[in-house]
Amino acid sequence: MKQRSQWILLLATSMVSFMSTIDAGIVNIAVPQISRDLSVPMNEAEWVVSVYLVLICVLLIFFGKLSDQIGRIRLFQTGTIIFILGSLGCGLSTTLPLLMAARVLQALGASMTMATNFAIITQIFPPARHGTALGVNSAFVQLGSIAGPGLGGLILAAFSWHYIFFINVPIGIIAFLFGHHIFPKQPNEKHQVVIDWPGYLTYAAATISFFIAIYWGQAIGFTKPQILGLFVLTLVLVWLFIRIENHVDEPLLNLNIFKNAGFTIGVLTAMMVFACSYFNNMIMPFYLQETLHYSSAIAGIILMAVPIINIFSAPVGGIISDRIGAEKVSLIALMLFLIPELIFVTVKPAWSIIWLIVGLGMFGLANGTFQNNPMIMGNAGKEFQGIAGSIAALARNFGMSIGLSLATSLLYFGISLKGGRHITAYPTAHPEWFVSGMHFAYLWALGIIVIALVLIVTLVRRQSTKQNS
Repeated sequence: MKQRSQWILLLATSMVSFMSTIDAGIVNIAVPQISRDLSVPMNEAEWVVSVYLVLICVLLIFFGKLSDQIGRIRLFQTGTIIFILGSLGCGLSTTLPLLMAARVLQALGASMTMATNFAIITQIFPPARHGTALGVNSAFVQLGSIAGPGLGGLILAAFSWHYIFFINVPIGIIAFLFGHHIFPKQPNEKHQVVIDWPGYLTYAAATISFFIAIYWGQAIGFTKPQILGLFVLTLVLVWLFIRIENHVDEPLLNLNIFKNAGFTIGVLTAMMVFACSYFNNMIMPFYLQETLHYSSAIAGIILMAVPIINIFSAPVGGIISDRIGAEKVSLIALMLFLIPELIFVTVKPAWSIIWLIVGLGMFGLANGTFQNNPMIMGNAGKEFQGIAGSIAALARNFGMSIGLSLATSLLYFGISLKGGRHITAYPTAHPEWFVSGMHFAYLWALGIIVIALVLIVTLVRRQSTKQNS
């Protein structure tokens, strides 16, 4: 394939990646408006967000396995069409049941594209340019996960919530047409599809149990017996899933893929970094608007420091990773992460806003430079590219969900510690309590980054020892 066609295809896959990722977060800001327009309680309107994320996590591994059997490009293009139809259905919905049904369709299409896009990129580009190509795609993915609230706010300022979904339709059609004309044509061969249904159903049950525990725990507290019981059930189901996968001829997930330390550490650290990125999404808007009293427009502009820097640093990080290795670039990125996390742990309202902008800019630089996708895909064999891509996407979605829950829970726990009583809302009369809770939450985020850094340092040292021996 010509180099020009490769880059056009990369743009097409990245556009779809951006849409499917941003839809995990952009709807958050529209929930109050959806609740009012559809005359449903706020907690029911929030299902529109959670159902999408949960279904994607449930379906990713399934479609990763399926793509290795029937072809990734065909599944990606089918998923794009389904996502477009789901987006159109969401935009046209006038009741919550219709919106939920269209959201399920949207999640089905998104999971098909997320499970295949990384593998398609590594299939199209030569190994020497995997880092660059995945870095560009990563810029779109990370931009989608970070820019959701800002873009959603801009759309809602001028249009109704329906246009949050309508905007996907023309972009999706353009991406599909690009792919239809340029993607390598696959022969219409009959493939024998073998799915490990006991393994998949156990995995799906474990995932659903985990998310119910996360969402329900946020509402009633994570120490309640029913929440602890759901976490125990999740662990039992995970154990059962591993046992099933080790005893079937065609496992849903060949666990041998995790014997590669680079792959496993890449997945774990990706989850950690995406979790930390959601601390900013949840905490910073409150700090800027409620504590520092900036308008929503000014707050949005300040928060754009992360995605703006991210757009440039992700491709550059990919280019560098092609030369020195994704693991070493990720090590540098995690060291850079320490700077913004330390700023967020110590920043106070009396400080100049420049410090916060520097911290957000450094976070965007580190976030873009971190090369989790080349690390994951590069450490998976050719036969594992489809499932490896779906695991990479799964790590991202699990990281976002865990980060969302952790940020909220730790913030209000820290505020409650400072206030001496249980608090679950912004303490308007005591903004210093919020600052204390913010510092408490970011201290945990700093700890997560330190753990990720230790894992990468261990991996790089191990690889250096192998090369020198």
